[in-house]
Amino acid sequence: MKGVKHPELDNTDWLLQFHYLVDITGHVKMQGIGNTISSLQQAVFAFDSKLEVFLRDIETGRLLHFERLQQLRDACLASDSTQHLDLLQLAGFMSNLLQSFKARFGEFRVRTGLFKFITHPHECAVDKIDLTCIPGVSIGDFELEVADLKASDMWMSKFKSLNGELESLTRQRAELAREHKWTEMKNLQPEDQLILKTWNELPVTYHTMQRVSIAVLTMFGSTYACEQSFSHMRNIKTNLRSRLTDGSLNACMKLNLTTYEPDYKAISKTMQHQKSH
Repeated sequence: MKGVKHPELDNTDWLLQFHYLVDITGHVKMQGIGNTISSLQQAVFAFDSKLEVFLRDIETGRLLHFERLQQLRDACLASDSTQHLDLLQLAGFMSNLLQSFKARFGEFRVRTGLFKFITHPHECAVDKIDLTCIPGVSIGDFELEVADLKASDMWMSKFKSLNGELESLTRQRAELAREHKWTEMKNLQPEDQLILKTWNELPVTYHTMQRVSIAVLTMFGSTYACEQSFSHMRNIKTNLRSRLTDGSLNACMKLNLTTYEPDYKAISKTMQHQKSH
């Protein structure tokens, strides 16, 4: 704005921290439609390892992964070669971020077996799967059903086919992302739908395993759904709709958030048409 002064733009330490934050947030990629908790876990583990790489990058002063920070440093040194830039404080920020990240997502490592179960039930050891976070599940029934599944070549092949489809989906996403085709990427079948379809094809004799898989699939795989919900609610619940009830708001939210598309032709065929007189 005209006439507004920003003294922080003349502060080198502030600019260093600002460029550092811009670069580090550019490396965070944990969003997406239809992502499962397993996908989020893999993204968290990958970013955890990357943080250690970033920390060494700052400590050594290479700044290979901090493009804007490197540009700022080069510009400052070009104008004054004797100027001291305190990169060690940024290394301290990165170290604190790494420790906070490990503490915040520490439970992910404990639940690794459970999250892997939804796509690789035939490879998981039942004694390493903690089901305490899913109430009402019979551990005895779960163990017996897993044993039956592992002995069935027919149902084992289902999950092998599933992993092949997930690999193909991941490959398509990577290719579309490289070409910046975001609209086409949204049209791809969500990962959670592929997994749910496979579990629904199992007979009722595996109902305990199905219950566990559905419980894991309902866990948020990203904050995308929450952010999308708040955006829709802000558009629906305006000042002009002061008499909007909770029931109506709930129905409007479901209509905005659901991916279900009714078959209108099939529905119309079941209804009696009103003939004109």
